[in-house]
Amino acid sequence: MKFIRPIVITSMLLSTLPAFADTTVTASLPKDGGQACANKCGFDSKLQLTPEQREKLGSLRDQYTLSTASKKAELEVAHNELRRVFGQPTIDKQAALALQNKINGLKDDLSNQRLNMMLASSDVFTPEQRAQFAKMHAEGAWGHHGHHRGMGREGGREGSRERGGKIG
Repeated sequence: MKFIRPIVITSMLLSTLPAFADTTVTASLPKDGGQACANKCGFDSKLQLTPEQREKLGSLRDQYTLSTASKKAELEVAHNELRRVFGQPTIDKQAALALQNKINGLKDDLSNQRLNMMLASSDVFTPEQRAQFAKMHAEGAWGHHGHHRGMGREGGREGSRERGGKIG
């Protein structure tokens, strides 16, 4: 009986939350070929893109997204199938290897399509913009999102080869 009362009170409080929710939409998806992200990242102001360049880059990104959608979905399905193979009481090694080969091929295809999109995008820039882009990339203008070494440590874990220690 002691546990029912807090659960009931919590349920009642949670059921009232939708009444306090703000139903207005304050953000919208960019309809300008990626201009919102370009401005957010400082990309547009630093490279001084023309409207034509912005439009072309947005178009290339849209083409890439459309052309890779089915392969990305196929890759996700293959990953799920591989998980199911490993979830069986006895693992079918041939099936696992075949699925991994399929996954590797899909990743290769997606990687090549991404590179082609990047190469096509680089053709949109002037030589000066390419130089500025290279400088921004070298300086870490995008903040290195997702490139952490872990748990706030600078040079990897203690004893790692990076610090001259031994692993093992």
